[in-house]
Amino acid sequence: MAGIIEISPAHQNFSRYDIRVIIKFSVILGKDASCIHKDLLTVLGENAPSIQTVRRWVKAVPEGRDDMEDEPRPGRPVTACGDANISKVLVSLSHE
Repeated sequence: MAGIIEISPAHQNFSRYDIRVIIKFSVILGKDASCIHKDLLTVLGENAPSIQTVRRWVKAVPEGRDDMEDEPRPGRPVTACGDANISKVLVSLSHE
């Protein structure tokens, strides 16, 4: 019989990549989206992805999605605030 699981805060720091790998592994084990979501809620609490996100990834695995990284999207690049751009701004401000 399962008891209450005490999860330390250190075990709640999973990246999006980690969570996707867990979902993929769970799908391979034959778990459905609801079961996977429940497991993620047990471990991650409020940091768990939504059931919609879990369903999307559960659907993607059998469709051949092997890469668990984010796919590029149009719009502002994630690196817009990177070191290179910060340096450019600082250089332009020093020339004013």
